[in-house]
Amino acid sequence: MRRVVLHELLPDLVLAKPVTNANGLPIVAVGTILDAAMIERFRQMELTSVYVEGDALDSGGKTLAELEAELDHRFRHVAQDPIQQLILRTLRAHLHATHGMAPVTEGPQTT
Repeated sequence: MRRVVLHELLPDLVLAKPVTNANGLPIVAVGTILDAAMIERFRQMELTSVYVEGDALDSGGKTLAELEAELDHRFRHVAQDPIQQLILRTLRAHLHATHGMAPVTEGPQTT
């Protein structure tokens, strides 16, 4: 089980803990498969996070390309920030290393 913040939720994740209302009553059951409408409803409820199935280090069966696409999506607003781009390159190299691929090599950088 892992905790996922709302802006990182994706369709097809499975709830590991029920979502409850302000009174503690369950409104979405354990085992529910999330879809885009449910995630939007969670945003409207102003939830900050939910618990989903899977280990914290589990890639959820996603391919390397899918994981890289998610990474690019998360860093899309900081394309001009050199520090954030360094973090992105480091994370991308980690993905390649943990998925049995050779590290990403980049040509010389110009400033």
